[in-house]
Amino acid sequence: MSGTFPSGWPCDCPPDSAEDAAGKVFRIVKNDPPIAKDFETHHEAGKLPNAPPCLRWGVSVFRLVDDAVHQRALFPKLGNRIAEGTLQTTHGKAMLTQGKRPTHTTWWPANEVDRCASFTVVVVL
Repeated sequence: MSGTFPSGWPCDCPPDSAEDAAGKVFRIVKNDPPIAKDFETHHEAGKLPNAPPCLRWGVSVFRLVDDAVHQRALFPKLGNRIAEGTLQTTHGKAMLTQGKRPTHTTWWPANEVDRCASFTVVVVL
């Protein structure tokens, strides 16, 4: 993976068990086309202050569109659109992480990555 991560991130973040980002993922977004705000981390948005620190610095995505649709039904404030993107190794690191759905994945984007550039809205709910 080329690229670096912010120096202010917690120690061991992304974790050693995270792999190079790769493959198709889905993100719940509010805008079409998606904008940078649609890809804020919990830390950047000031949300979930008691969550594990490293997870707060990642972006939540799903490997299956059905899992993103289900999550959106549980939390409609997240947005009413699902964007699809394909992550490459240059996009950072990713790891399956515990969530409401089995394909919930945390993506830690590298510094140089335009997070929304490779995403297109594919579902409007």
